[in-house]
Amino acid sequence: MLPQVPPQPYATLDSENPKTVPLHVHVPWGKYLVVPAHQTVLGVTLEFIKLPFDLSGQILTKSSIARTFVVIETAPWIHPSYRGCLTLEIANVSNTPLLLHPGVRIGQLVLQAISPPPDPKEDLKLKGNYLGPVYPEAPKFKNLKEELGGIGITEVDLPGICANCKLPAT
Repeated sequence: MLPQVPPQPYATLDSENPKTVPLHVHVPWGKYLVVPAHQTVLGVTLEFIKLPFDLSGQILTKSSIARTFVVIETAPWIHPSYRGCLTLEIANVSNTPLLLHPGVRIGQLVLQAISPPPDPKEDLKLKGNYLGPVYPEAPKFKNLKEELGGIGITEVDLPGICANCKLPAT
């Protein structure tokens, strides 16, 4: 997935802002995607993983790939009981465009046992925003008014929107 340039000069973390929806692109085997310098794209692993309730993991950039100034960014943690393909935030932090080829190994999975393991009698239902994906998933945000109202903020400024507009109490 590629970020789209929204019509306004900002993006907000709000479920009601469809203008920040990424562009879905399919890159066939043997082809490539050009990632411009200092840009980030979302990709997905070929592997579908299923972690047990007592194991967590991290997805990290392979060192040889990192030395080309490509980084799997910011959200490496994989929760216990996660299942699905991993969405990767692939950043080109170099000054030159990067060609990404499907199938090239860019990451490594580090697994960690949870100690002590959770009590199996507890509710082990899967929870979370990203369960079972097989394609890269766009971020899922709550409604901004509800999110901020939940911590007592009733006024918010956004560019192009009236300053100090009152948010409804939740």
